[in-house]
Amino acid sequence: MSAVAVVGSLNIDLVIRAPHCPKKGETVIGGPFGMAGGGKGSNQALGVARLNARSHMIGCVGNDDFGKKLRAVLVENGVDCSHLQTRKELATGTAVITVTDEGENSIVVAQGANSLLDEKAILDAKKIFESSDSALFQMESPTDTVAAGLKLARQTGCKTFLSAEPPFSLPSDSWRNIDYLILNEKALSFYATNKHKNNLDLMARDVLDRGVRCLVVTQSARGGMVFEAEGDSFSFEAFNIRSVDHTGARDAFCAGFCVALGEGRPIRRAARFGSACGALACTKIGAHPSLPWRHQVGALLGEASGDDYEQ
Repeated sequence: MSAVAVVGSLNIDLVIRAPHCPKKGETVIGGPFGMAGGGKGSNQALGVARLNARSHMIGCVGNDDFGKKLRAVLVENGVDCSHLQTRKELATGTAVITVTDEGENSIVVAQGANSLLDEKAILDAKKIFESSDSALFQMESPTDTVAAGLKLARQTGCKTFLSAEPPFSLPSDSWRNIDYLILNEKALSFYATNKHKNNLDLMARDVLDRGVRCLVVTQSARGGMVFEAEGDSFSFEAFNIRSVDHTGARDAFCAGFCVALGEGRPIRRAARFGSACGALACTKIGAHPSLPWRHQVGALLGEASGDDYEQ
């Protein structure tokens, strides 16, 4: 069984359906309102657990009802929350999300207690890293904390994964601590120092040359591309599904990709498995409610359990 230490954010998502995202100064009459768990760290920890892997959540929530709700959902789904801190200084992170009829979204996040996740919290969780085969990070936590976590995870022998969105600058020495960097084309353009007129291959090589072992560029309905520092690049296809909400889709991909590699699957099969997870996350509204279970991924792949997901 794969074991993953997830370091990152936890939010409560306030979701409103709308015909389109409002423009500057515009008021839009929306549709149904919903509230669900979210935050990239929380999404990925829950996604890992639902894929039958051991999941550990390292993060911060406030001492409020939102924080209690998030903790309860994770624990009920089998996520170890022994290193999920409850802080009194700030409220639990909150995201306000507008979802259009086409399934596109726009998001505003109040970091709240997520901003309090510090290097001490990472060091206190050293035993979690030592007992895990993989460590999964995002960029909704302080940059210095992410850098410290990547370094410690590498030192303890974990495969390191960074879902580098939203894009923020990293210390130059952090790149060599990343085994798998997962982002979209917009974020890749942000990180590439030489844009090469938006040439995807050249931008990818620019990032890989900093010491990253493997780069995964997700492209929504077009699937994605995988670039290895010491190997060939290849594309993977998206699944043909009816999308109602993209919220949490990349987090579902990251969870699936990470778990599959942790189980020893070849990278092409891991990318396909992650793609199936991301597709299923688009079929329901909200982040936590949409994260798929292992048997659902297997069904989409045409298998009984999802244990043998061939290319």
